[in-house]
Amino acid sequence: MQKELNVFFTIDENYIQHFTVALTSLLENNKDLTTHIYLISDIADFSPFNYVVKYFQERYQTSINLIAIERELFEKFVVSHHLSKAVYFRLLLADILPAHINSGLFLDSDLIVTNSLKELADTDLKDNYLMASHDFNLSDSIAWMNEIGFPTKEYFNAGVLLINLKKWREDNVSDKLMDIAQKFMEILRWWDQDVLNIFFRNKWERFDEKFNSMNLTSKLPVTPTIIHYATGGKPWHYFNNHPYKKLYWKYIKLTPFKNAKPKDFSYTNVLRKNYRLLKKRFNIHA
Repeated sequence: MQKELNVFFTIDENYIQHFTVALTSLLENNKDLTTHIYLISDIADFSPFNYVVKYFQERYQTSINLIAIERELFEKFVVSHHLSKAVYFRLLLADILPAHINSGLFLDSDLIVTNSLKELADTDLKDNYLMASHDFNLSDSIAWMNEIGFPTKEYFNAGVLLINLKKWREDNVSDKLMDIAQKFMEILRWWDQDVLNIFFRNKWERFDEKFNSMNLTSKLPVTPTIIHYATGGKPWHYFNNHPYKKLYWKYIKLTPFKNAKPKDFSYTNVLRKNYRLLKKRFNIHA
């Protein structure tokens, strides 16, 4: 009997392409798992997803459960940089997802899965709220938590979370998370991630960092199971030089966006990039 794994994504219309890459990499490398995919979005019209849903049904015999969330819930919530208010959706996962789902894996859409997730599917969360890995900017994040009045020695990244939804519901966690978000909205730096770390301070367990490998500057001896492009530079940017950038473009060839090009791709940028490489190679100072 195959193991089952519930997997949750939250996106807006800007991340449909990247979601398909993340999901494709997951499905390609987890044919030994029965996966149940849940996609949460505040998009008013789900019709842009129709061809994506049909594609995954036909190619992988996998259904995508679309769940709509009211964008008005987060109307006054603050975000900046490259993020959207979709980052806050994970605060309500326990209430949004069907009540029969007791646990599952939350994944950001700016990542790829390179290997089996059976180890996570086999994990017994017991009485833990969640499992995660340290944030890539750990010391700075810990200093930030102390600065805003929540002293800790730990801080997790919220891009990959193994969640005990049953316990979240039993302890009414969603309401408490929303209360924290509203109370500290003006001082939060990493938005929902700060909220989660405030509430779950000293109440979470670590899993191996291979399940959320971030801020990489070179390839590792063993390719991580989950590569998370967590910083501002993304592999779909032409000038990005992430060591595992090519894997993103490998999996996009298996998606409905197989003909996509980097958003900043142009002949001018090709010349600029090649000129930079030549300068570096021949140590030209000009």
